Amino acid sequence: MQCIRRLLASTLAVLVAVIVFAGPAVAHDPIFISDDQTTPDVGPFMPDGTISWALYGQVLESGDTRGFEFDLREGDELFFSLLIPNLEPELSLDDAQLPVLLVEGPDGEVRTFEADRRDVFDEPFSRTSYVNLLEVREPVVDGGRFRMTVVGAAPSRFSVAVGESEIFFTETERAGDRPSNFLEITEPLQAWYSTPPGGEPSGEAADVGVDLELVEEAMESGEGQISEGGSLDGTDLSEPESADAAEPAEAAEPEPAEAVEPEPAEAAESAEAAATPTDDGGSTTWVAPVAIAAIAVVGGAWFVASRRGGSSGA
Repeated sequence: MQCIRRLLASTLAVLVAVIVFAGPAVAHDPIFISDDQTTPDVGPFMPDGTISWALYGQVLESGDTRGFEFDLREGDELFFSLLIPNLEPELSLDDAQLPVLLVEGPDGEVRTFEADRRDVFDEPFSRTSYVNLLEVREPVVDGGRFRMTVVGAAPSRFSVAVGESEIFFTETERAGDRPSNFLEITEPLQAWYSTPPGGEPSGEAADVGVDLELVEEAMESGEGQISEGGSLDGTDLSEPESADAAEPAEAAEPEPAEAVEPEPAEAAESAEAAATPTDDGGSTTWVAPVAIAAIAVVGGAWFVASRRGGSSGA
């Protein structure tokens, strides 16, 4: 029976890992860089570079630049990626015409990052599509100010993603009239996404908009949170719904319980509940085959052990 316990524990661990990695997609707090923010010192400043920011802008000719800056602490992780919209004219640019990213660290060293891939990325929260050109992840040795400059080689829209913590509407500096809720994001995002660099808006991005249901799911699952002063759809979320909700419940004293070996039927019920698809019909639907296989393994092992136990007792 010890072998059954080990097998059951391993199977449940696999199921937990599958469910955890089937979580919601990452969303970013948007910032729009204006054409006159050509250097980091006049561009947007984000106080925390671990927050998941998305900066949108355009370069209009070779040598045109846009800049921004953010702070990180020692021990944080520096994460950023450079993307272009999955649209024309950006899709027709050859490698030499793609924008590059200059990164200056707190020590003053400037590094140049060029495109090393063209991976299509569909962003479900806003129903927009991008081509990821580069992605960097590294530990921060010296905390301080990081300065980034996008340098164009041809007219192009771009987006730079920074950080991964989903916290929305954090206060920034030099970032213009930023949205305070998700409904206000739609108009500037659609204007950027549907307007070729230096051109007029097209009808190519008519369905751009923030999916509030996905955002709410991220909030409910604990994957995201809204900073003080921001809101989901224009309503005030800074106060709890009721006085009772604001008061933490007293933790009950746990009573020791005997370890009970679960029957196959109980394991099946747990796995079936874990395999239920999410409301958005998205990334967790493939959990079911894994759960079924796990049930079969546990049930088979239990059956063999029972037969052996019965044979030795006969």
